[in-house]
Amino acid sequence: IECGIAEQHMVSAAGGMALNGLLPVVHSFACFLSTRANEHIYNNATERRKIIYTATLAGLVPGGAGHSHQSLRDISAIGSVPGLTAIEPCSEREARLAIRWAVEENPASTYLRFVNVPLDLPYALPSSYTMQIGRGVTLREGTDVALVGYGPLMMTNAWRAANQLAAQGVSAAVINLPWLNRIDEAWVVQTFTRFPAVVTLDNHYVTLGQGVMIAAALSRAGVRAETRSLGVTDVPACGSNAEVLAHHGLDAASIARVCKAPLSAPRTTLA
Repeated sequence: IECGIAEQHMVSAAGGMALNGLLPVVHSFACFLSTRANEHIYNNATERRKIIYTATLAGLVPGGAGHSHQSLRDISAIGSVPGLTAIEPCSEREARLAIRWAVEENPASTYLRFVNVPLDLPYALPSSYTMQIGRGVTLREGTDVALVGYGPLMMTNAWRAANQLAAQGVSAAVINLPWLNRIDEAWVVQTFTRFPAVVTLDNHYVTLGQGVMIAAALSRAGVRAETRSLGVTDVPACGSNAEVLAHHGLDAASIARVCKAPLSAPRTTLA
């Protein structure tokens, strides 16, 4: 059903369909779906109407369209909606698993966040991997620092940063956590306790992204680790994808540089 450039109308129509026993799958750019129709998404969720929201072109890139089209507020805007679960898959396989989970297992609404730039993924999910709410998976083992994030862009740059760090004698783990607003704190503590340093990666504003949830969970548990949260802190830059990522410190080289800094500091309990 084509609704035109009218996200509020589209989401309201989806609510009516859900009320009549259908399962609507709504699609728009993340920057518009999460903002223009936010009140309607909230109303649908609080009235317990199951809808799958498919948000594309999420995050910093493509960078050429500028900040009007760079969706960097959606995790905070959507993640706070009661009963709605937000996920960003890191690969085609995880996307299929996320869609199946949203359709068959989740009784409530799901926000599926997708990055739409061509990427040659350097990693693969373990063959035994299944989606469990709030839990992630280690894509690459390491001992000195953990790089944790979500989505194909952050995971690819984390992997490349790990390669650069390996050449300098630093062992970096790469951990994928696709759940953007639901984290299993017991899993977080169990996974990250062994690392001297944890670096979180958000393709989003850092202050209200996934990284602060991870840092807070570690702090509540009294985990001794140096934690750095990387993400956007100001109006996003406009330019080529490489320029934009480098400007905001989310390219592989910038991530690798930040990873080395915590390793020189003593381990202290987060506060």
